Amino acid sequence: MPEHSTPITRRTLLVASCGALPAFSALAQPRSADAKTLRVTQLLDTSADQQELSRDYSTGVRLAFAEIKQTGGRVPQLVSVDTDGSAASLRAALQQVRSDPTQVALLGAVGGRLATASIAAAKQAQFEIAHVAPWLADSRFDGEHQVFPIFASREAQIRHALSALANLGVAELGLVYPGQREEEMNDEIEAITQRLKLRTRRLSVPSGQDVAAYAAALRPDVPAFLLFLGGSIELAQFTQGLTKQVLPRYIICLSDVDTTTLLQLNPGKAASVIFAQVVPNPQSSSAPIVRSYRQTLKALFDEAPSPVSLAGYLAGRYAARVLGGLDANASRAAVLAEFERRRPIDLDGYRIEFTGQGRGSSFVSQTLLGANGRLIG
Repeated sequence: MPEHSTPITRRTLLVASCGALPAFSALAQPRSADAKTLRVTQLLDTSADQQELSRDYSTGVRLAFAEIKQTGGRVPQLVSVDTDGSAASLRAALQQVRSDPTQVALLGAVGGRLATASIAAAKQAQFEIAHVAPWLADSRFDGEHQVFPIFASREAQIRHALSALANLGVAELGLVYPGQREEEMNDEIEAITQRLKLRTRRLSVPSGQDVAAYAAALRPDVPAFLLFLGGSIELAQFTQGLTKQVLPRYIICLSDVDTTTLLQLNPGKAASVIFAQVVPNPQSSSAPIVRSYRQTLKALFDEAPSPVSLAGYLAGRYAARVLGGLDANASRAAVLAEFERRRPIDLDGYRIEFTGQGRGSSFVSQTLLGANGRLIG
């Protein structure tokens, strides 16, 4: 990239289609038309509530590849395939990948619904391909031989977040589902909370109702501790609605909520928000891998560090390390076999080591957004 090229911002990407990422794509392509390189494919969900999450994670993956190429390292070519959140769109995307034998692995499928659906659909179609570092908090596919999730599960995130509230004696948890799609995970969440010996109360925003209006109309006897199971936009609306409430609330949110994005959306200040994050703090961590991420992000793109793009960066670094020793003509079967070795990998202090739980890392950190609007942690 020329030194004086125009910086790329996330906001610029939001107004373009996910498949049209000219500046990023230039970083991810082979050096010449004749250069041989492995090709990996990232499935992206461009539906309204998943678009920003997809772009952030993709930003991180591409950033990692750009950094490695700048230092003379070898990286695969990254192909992006859009989906619109529908089953038909996903089937078409998987067929597109399957029909092209040069696409040897799926890397970083995002968001969570798409990652889960793509694994299930490929399994049903008997499509043998590695699913590397999907954005996957759902633990149903942990241990599947084709699936290589490298971040902590939803249950690990919930347990860690609740540990911060242990001194407050949490006995009941309100489960906030901002939409019908989010409510589909209720069985999983109820099973987790039963293992934690917590009573729960389901709070589902009715179809067609504004999330802020729903929050503003909550009854006073709603639990003080709420687990919010949506994304950044919905959480911003929910907290804005809570400003109409008198009683204070503590809201736990998981890795689908990005702190940087949420703060840009002017959340309400009536509740304290606990963010469970599956990566170190991208703004303040002194870990070498996070410093490298910040330095490269500042050098190449006009972007604020965020947990989701840092996660994508770690995913890209991990994939490049595993694929680095393979021949450029390696088949899907050879690539899958290489990932199945599940070798421990140290990325400048961030260790990916698959355990009996089927995940490369159980790391969870947390950040608190106080009712005064200040971030702590």
